[in-house]
Amino acid sequence: MYSSAVLMLLKALTPVHVGTGREEALHVDLPIQRDEFDFPTIWASSLKGAAKANVRDNDFRKHLGSDPGEPETTPSHIAFLDAKLLLIPARSLDNVWTYVTTPHLLEYLNTYLSIYNEITGSNLLLNLSHIASYTSQGVAITSKALEKTAPGSNVRIIVNETEIQAVYDPDIVKKIRLDAVLQGIAKDVLDDINSHGIVIVPDKDNKGLAIIRRSMVIQYRVRLKRETKTVDAGPWSEEYLPLKTVLVSLALCRDAQGKDGGKSAKDLCNELKDMFSNRSIYVGGKETIGRGLVKIYMR
Repeated sequence: MYSSAVLMLLKALTPVHVGTGREEALHVDLPIQRDEFDFPTIWASSLKGAAKANVRDNDFRKHLGSDPGEPETTPSHIAFLDAKLLLIPARSLDNVWTYVTTPHLLEYLNTYLSIYNEITGSNLLLNLSHIASYTSQGVAITSKALEKTAPGSNVRIIVNETEIQAVYDPDIVKKIRLDAVLQGIAKDVLDDINSHGIVIVPDKDNKGLAIIRRSMVIQYRVRLKRETKTVDAGPWSEEYLPLKTVLVSLALCRDAQGKDGGKSAKDLCNELKDMFSNRSIYVGGKETIGRGLVKIYMR
């Protein structure tokens, strides 16, 4: 059904809150969306809604399906997949912050790349065999270490106030072919990785998930009475993905047939890229307080 695809990366330019509503039972009043394994995500419905809100071309907009309440129902010719977490900044003793990921998150990317390759005939795929022997034993891999550390050395690193054992491999980004994926789509993300480093934290004992949770930004807010400037409501807490966070998604296009003429899946995907590639849009809530701005990269 879908014969064309666009690989998408989203980088947070501000903290991002794509929420699930109020949740009394959690540690935060307004949490962000998460997948079935508790990793932060942006559900496809939220991503598609944000994209649709930023389309001004009505001719193209109709290919994203009819709006609620419209008398005539039009199916969407473009499908969006959930935006899965790929890289998240973590506090570091060296250079302020570093990117953190896990084998599980890298597998998310590989899953999307496999779909993308099948549809487009490309040959993009991470090689995760270089990290499996370490991460399966609970050892992290870091591309940055002390200045005089020799490659292959075992080191102790601290990210998000958590000390973990790691092996130093300055070439790990190239070895797993992450550079090949990013170079043609988001060079500035690759530049951030080269500048601040990357730590691949093992999934064993949920070490990676625990460190990722510590990266989340929790902000407390109140609403003031206009006349007296005293508290009217609150405080309540809101959860955010930190700026510089990178997520990966996929858009799939199919041929569109209609009374006004047809449009091929390839043309639709090309129009989508022309419209959103290297563009910044707001996703989720809190736009009026400077939250939710993301930059979109497309291949």
